[in-house]
Amino acid sequence: MQRFITLFVLMGMLAPSIALAEQGTVVDRTPGYWYAYAEKLPIGSTVRLRTTDGRRHTAVLALVDRDGITVELKSRIPEPARRIQYDQIQQLELKTANGASMAKAAAVGAAIGAGTFIGLLALLAANWD
Repeated sequence: MQRFITLFVLMGMLAPSIALAEQGTVVDRTPGYWYAYAEKLPIGSTVRLRTTDGRRHTAVLALVDRDGITVELKSRIPEPARRIQYDQIQQLELKTANGASMAKAAAVGAAIGAGTFIGLLALLAANWD
């Protein structure tokens, strides 16, 4: 009986990893791949870019063509637009909002207010004679 339970637990632990092992396929990130991806990004959007030499940039996408992309780097000191060939791109992604929004700030403020109110009620109840 103990062997059966051990085998059952072992199968339960191994089955998900075996099932998930073959779900993805590896895509070769050729210049054609990056062109197809960059072509779908809206011009003027903020992108995060990592080049093959290891440099990371946050930039505004200015131009997309068959040979590469032109970006305007976001930096403290303004720089001219930079042209980056597709074979120099290691990673390119659209930068989304940081998550800081008015609704999030309102929720944090409401939680702080509620906690303060409950704390004051606890102090009042503790000192109630």
